[in-house]
Amino acid sequence: MQTDFTISFGQLVTIAGGLAAIAVVIRWVVKPFKKIDDHERRIGLLEGSHAEQKEIDTYITKALNAIVNHMIDGNGIDKLREVRDEFQDKIISK
Repeated sequence: MQTDFTISFGQLVTIAGGLAAIAVVIRWVVKPFKKIDDHERRIGLLEGSHAEQKEIDTYITKALNAIVNHMIDGNGIDKLREVRDEFQDKIISK
C-alpha cells in the first residue's frame, strides 16, 4: 500500500511562516538573557575601574597631605620625595 505525500505551495508557505514565527518567539525569549550577560560584563568592568580610581585618589590625597605639611612647617622634604616616588611608580608609569 503506497500513499502519495504531496505538499501544495500554500501549505509550504504556511509551514515556512510558522517556522519563522517560532524563530521570532525564540529570539524574544533569549534576548533579555543576552542583555543581562552584557550588563554583568559591563558592571564588572566598571567595578575594576572604580578600584583603580580609588587607588589613584589615595595617592593624590597622600601627595596633597605632604604638600600641605611642607607648606605649614617648611620641612618634610623626605616625605615629599617618598610620595613623589610612589606617584612615579604607581600612577605616572601606567
